Amino acid sequence: MGFSIYYTAKRDTPLTPIESQRIDAIAQSFDVIADIERYAHTGKGLNWESFTRYEASRLTGAGVFSGATALPDNKPFAMHKGARHWIGCLNRIHREVLADAKWSVQIEDDALLWDDKHGWHDNASSGLAALWLGCLLSSRFRLFTRSA
Repeated sequence: MGFSIYYTAKRDTPLTPIESQRIDAIAQSFDVIADIERYAHTGKGLNWESFTRYEASRLTGAGVFSGATALPDNKPFAMHKGARHWIGCLNRIHREVLADAKWSVQIEDDALLWDDKHGWHDNASSGLAALWLGCLLSSRFRLFTRSA
C-alpha cells in the first residue's frame, strides 16, 4: 500500500510565467531523478517518484498550482524521508512564490497545517511525528525488523 502527498494552491490571480519558472526551478532543486534511475537499474536506494506538477489545463476554479507525488515505501522510514523531502520543496514554493495563495497539503487523508516558523507539519507536532509513527507501525517496517 503506497502513500502520496497531495498539494493545491488557489488564488484569484493566475500564475505568471515568472512564478511558473520559479516553481519549476525550486522543484528542480529537489530533483531525485538520479536516485530514481539508480533504483531502476540496481534496486538500491529508495523507490522515489519525481515531483509531479499538474498541467494548467487540469486545474479548476482558482487553482494555480496542484499535484501529487507518491512517497517511497520500500524501506523503513522511506515514507518519512520522502515526505520530509517533498514538504521541504512545498515549503519553499509556498514561501518564495505562492505565499498569497490558499493552500491545501495532505498525505492521503491527513491534512497538514502551515505556520510561518515550521512550514507544513502534522497536527501532532511542528514536524511530521504522526507520519513517523505511521512508519513505525506499518507492516513494511515490521517486515524489516522481524528477527529470523
